[in-house]
Amino acid sequence: MENNDIEDLFKKSFKNYEPEVRPTVWKNVRIGLKWGSLAVLINTFIQKIGISTVIAVVSSLTAIIGTMLVMNWSNADSKKQSETTTAPLINTVAEQPVNTSNSVSPAPLEESKNTTAPVADIAKETAKAPDNAGTSKKEQKKIESVINKFSDEPIAAISANPVSGTVPLIVDLSNTGNGKTNKWVFSDGKKANTEPNPVHVFEEAGIYTIALTSTNAEGKTAVDSIKVEVIGNSSISSIPKEFSPNGDGVLDVFAVKPKNISKMNTKIFDKKGTIVYKFEGTAAMWDGKDLQEKEAAEGIYFYMISAEGVDGKKYEQKGSINLTR
Repeated sequence: MENNDIEDLFKKSFKNYEPEVRPTVWKNVRIGLKWGSLAVLINTFIQKIGISTVIAVVSSLTAIIGTMLVMNWSNADSKKQSETTTAPLINTVAEQPVNTSNSVSPAPLEESKNTTAPVADIAKETAKAPDNAGTSKKEQKKIESVINKFSDEPIAAISANPVSGTVPLIVDLSNTGNGKTNKWVFSDGKKANTEPNPVHVFEEAGIYTIALTSTNAEGKTAVDSIKVEVIGNSSISSIPKEFSPNGDGVLDVFAVKPKNISKMNTKIFDKKGTIVYKFEGTAAMWDGKDLQEKEAAEGIYFYMISAEGVDGKKYEQKGSINLTR
C-alpha cells in the first residue's frame, strides 16, 4: 500500500475522533506534569494543543501501528501461499514429458500460475499417448476396412435363381447390394414389385428382362438388370403322316419339329426292320433316300425317336409314315 493511501485512510478514520477519557487519567496527567522540566515542557505542549489532541494522537499512533502489523501479516501470508502454489506447478512442469516434435515453447510460469490442474491432466494424457496411439491405429484400420468394403459394395445387384427353365418358371429374387428400397420391374407385363426379396412366376415361354432400381440410405440410386429364359414344355410334334419326295416343293421331306428338346436320335425302319435312315440332332429331316443315297421304294415306313428335353426329361415316340412319289 502506498504512503498517500495510508494518509488518506487515517484522515478519514480519525478526522472527527474524540476518545472518551476517564477522570482518573486526567489526574495522573496532572501529577506527571509536576516532574521537572520535562514535565513543564509536556505541560506547556498540552496547554498549547489541548489534552484531547494529545489523546487523539496517541490513539492514532496505536491504530497506525496495529494497521501496519496487520498489513505485514497479510503480505507475509500471501507470499507464503504464492510460494506453496508455485512449487507444485514447477514440479508438474518438470515432470511433464518433453515433446520434441513440437517447436512451440512452453508458456511463461507467471501466465500458468492458475492452471496447475490442467497442466497435470495434460501430463497424464501425454504419458499415455503411446499406448492410445497404438490402439487408435488398429481401430482406424478396422474402420477403414469396413468403410472400403461398404464403399465397394454395389447399391443394386440382382441375385436370381433359376435364370432359365421350363414353364412355369418360378424365380427367387434378392438384392445383394446395400440398397434399402427396391423396385422390381418384369417384362412379362405383370406389375412391379417393391418387396426386398420377391418371387416371380413366368407363365409363358420366352426371354425376359428383370430390372431392379434400388436406393441406399444415403439417397444414392442404382439400376441392375438380368435376363431370364423361360422354356415351354418339351415335346416332339408336327410329325407328318406322309410325304412325297418328288421335288414339287410339297411335302418333299419327312421333318421332325421338336420343341424344347436338347438331344434327339431319329431312326427310320422298313417293314423288315432294316434301318433305312438315321440322324442325330434336333433338325431331323429325311429326303426319301436310304443310307446308300438310293431312293427308297414307296410304301409304309416306321420311325423311332428318342429325345431329351431341356428340363432333363426323356422322351420316346414311335409311329408310321407313308412314302409316295
